[in-house]
Amino acid sequence: MKKIISVPALLRGRFNRNRATLRKGSDMKKTLLIVLLGIMIASLFGCRKNPEVTFVDTLPCDQASGYTWVARSSADDTGLVYIGQTYRDDETYALMGASGVLENAFAGVEPGIATVRLYYVHSLDWDGLNSSAKGTAYYEFLVYDDLTISLIYSEIELPDEF
Repeated sequence: MKKIISVPALLRGRFNRNRATLRKGSDMKKTLLIVLLGIMIASLFGCRKNPEVTFVDTLPCDQASGYTWVARSSADDTGLVYIGQTYRDDETYALMGASGVLENAFAGVEPGIATVRLYYVHSLDWDGLNSSAKGTAYYEFLVYDDLTISLIYSEIELPDEF
């Protein structure tokens, strides 16, 4: 008597033999896809170049009492600058009431005209109004196509206690 094996049973037997190999290959493909995706994401963030600082200005600051310089840019600007602020204790302005200085480092981000206004305020109590700031600093930059910047105009009004 001949034994008749149905096609699904024949295929089931074939896949059962290679099932571990197929699963291993599928897992490897998924792992490879995840690794490649991770590398692509890391390259997007890793290749980001920090702006090159081309202008630095220091302003007296009394951060010990909560006062600092808060930066705002203008929405009408055609260019854009990056500003990095670093506070350091410095006794240079101690007679004026400042506990240190705030170093403002500017770098070009987008070509055009960029303005930055700094307001000397108590960071926790400031209501956001320009008129309530104790001091102001105004910078206007020309950002070139190579993202270097040059200062066009600046004006600084220090608080009365300085």
